[in-house]
Amino acid sequence: MAYKKLFEPGRIGGLTIRNRAVMSPMGTDLADIRGNATPRLIAYYTERAKGGIGLIINEYTGVDDVDSIPTQHNLRMAQDYNVQEAEELTRSVHAYGAKIFAQLHHGGATSKSAFTGRQNLSPSGVPMAPGGEVPREMTLEDIKRVQEKFIAAAIRCKKAGYDGVELHGAHSYLIAQFFSKYYNRRTDAYGGSLENRCRFIDEIIAGIRAKLGRYPISVRICGDEMTDEPGFLTLEDGLEIGRHLEVQGIDCINISNGSSWNGNANCEPFSYTPGWKKHVAKAFKEALSIPVIATNTIKDPDFAESLLEEGVSDFVALGRSQFADPEFMNKAKAGRPESIRKCIGCMYCRERLLGNAMPVECSLNPRLGREYRYRWQDLQKNGNSRPVVVVGGGPGGLECAVILAKRGFAVTLLEKEAALGGTLNIAKLPPHKANLQDVTDVLALEARELGVTVKLNTEATPETVAALHPVGVFLAAGAPPVVPKSIPGIDKAVLAEDVILGKAPCTGKVVLVGTGLTGLECAEMILEQGHSLAMVEMNPTVGQGIFGVVFNDIYSRIKPYDPEVYTSHRLTAVTDTGVTVEDMATGETKTIAADTVVLAMGTHSQEAMEASYRAAGLNAILVGSAEMPGRIAGTTRDGFEKAWGFEAE
Repeated sequence: MAYKKLFEPGRIGGLTIRNRAVMSPMGTDLADIRGNATPRLIAYYTERAKGGIGLIINEYTGVDDVDSIPTQHNLRMAQDYNVQEAEELTRSVHAYGAKIFAQLHHGGATSKSAFTGRQNLSPSGVPMAPGGEVPREMTLEDIKRVQEKFIAAAIRCKKAGYDGVELHGAHSYLIAQFFSKYYNRRTDAYGGSLENRCRFIDEIIAGIRAKLGRYPISVRICGDEMTDEPGFLTLEDGLEIGRHLEVQGIDCINISNGSSWNGNANCEPFSYTPGWKKHVAKAFKEALSIPVIATNTIKDPDFAESLLEEGVSDFVALGRSQFADPEFMNKAKAGRPESIRKCIGCMYCRERLLGNAMPVECSLNPRLGREYRYRWQDLQKNGNSRPVVVVGGGPGGLECAVILAKRGFAVTLLEKEAALGGTLNIAKLPPHKANLQDVTDVLALEARELGVTVKLNTEATPETVAALHPVGVFLAAGAPPVVPKSIPGIDKAVLAEDVILGKAPCTGKVVLVGTGLTGLECAEMILEQGHSLAMVEMNPTVGQGIFGVVFNDIYSRIKPYDPEVYTSHRLTAVTDTGVTVEDMATGETKTIAADTVVLAMGTHSQEAMEASYRAAGLNAILVGSAEMPGRIAGTTRDGFEKAWGFEAE
């Protein structure tokens, strides 16, 4: 496909954008403690500019470092000292032909008082959620002071070389709180009617225009907050705000969805179908004459092109797809869409940021946020065709093989099964997970194009590997399931992975032991097949350790079946008629009847395998889950890092 629409230049105000792809603003936590752009952050954005994106709208950029500190490492333009590093950022992006806007942000009631030491601000003192921290209602003096901070930040942005600014009026942040009938309950000039609820942003826009003239201004709003609670914005409300803002003279509008109560409508997990919310963007496109930018869970350029052809929006916003593959646009332009690493919606990026307050990372892109450290020009290409062997064709093994091949080693990958993919061949089978096949496909393509020799149906042993005379052996054989032989009758049980693969069909009532991610995905399949289910979990809660967004998504499909749940219970035996379990709080023993017992008790590492290879005199290195059982992100990162840093003995 030529992607004629996608690569057509576009206009925002007086600015020409080289194509119709806009990088969505997404938090990274890569700024320093004062909100300055770090070399790490600059390298991250530069990589996307090099990758061919037309316009970058960088992550939420604080205008206020007194009353709005959402994280300790959020980017800011709140002080004059933020300008210098921001200029380095804009110049680096411009060097590769992209344009860049700063998204100006104030958290309002979503700020963290633990960081500011002050009560949060909001239009009406309404907590973000019932029972939450109560913010302080803004006085008229507060309103004027914060508005001036937005205007001052815009002036700094122009000084730093930004091509424009975006006012963040979405996702229940301060401007959105003023828009909201739920959060804004004022009775003065800033509350009540549409005109009053928009007055806060109107005066910011007017202030920027007075200082900077026709400097491009975008506004991001939630076209539909999709929140079933009186006072949250509907599509009709959003369109009314959009029409009002167009009259104020903004240059474009950036449509998102959701609210602080419904983040899934903004950044959705894997179960959502791309384009599920395109009707919102299309309604704005039909109602307004200014350009419309919109997110739509875009994973590939074919879908992006179809949205533009359909007239859903004027520009397509690429969010997590830019995390997964910064070369998305260059690969599309070269006619190689199959080589794009496509976001799988696993939410690991959000888990890092929101769940752990750590810098952003990606399951498919081990370099995300670390481009400054792992620069392609620094990769040591000293393999000199020396042989290395990778054992295991899962994501960790494939990533490892790709980097070793880029370094010039002669790589042989041995996979005991008939197909590459490893545990992805299990993980792709539960509902809504079919896109995991894309991970295997793209990594296999990269390996093939780099000349990796792949041998399927080949069981690796120290003896067969030694015959290849490798200078290094990378053991990426995955993590076998835990089967505690000390538990009486354990051999009567079947493994969750065999149930998922269809090798061990369930009959009658099922007891599932273990409710990690694999366990819950297996539970969903068992319930859909019509079996009654009891779940046994040693932890005090089901799904402990799973990121809340992912857990809530999966459990929303399990809960309607009302399975029996035994938390804080330990499996003590498997019998011909079910299981016995022990209440870990009371020591009480219970029996649970079952026709099928399924184990999802986690996995264990492969230290014994490493020892056997080393005993054969081989330079063996455990990779990914073989060393530390975990998920795709950990195994791809480990494969990448160990291949990057490998030095033959």
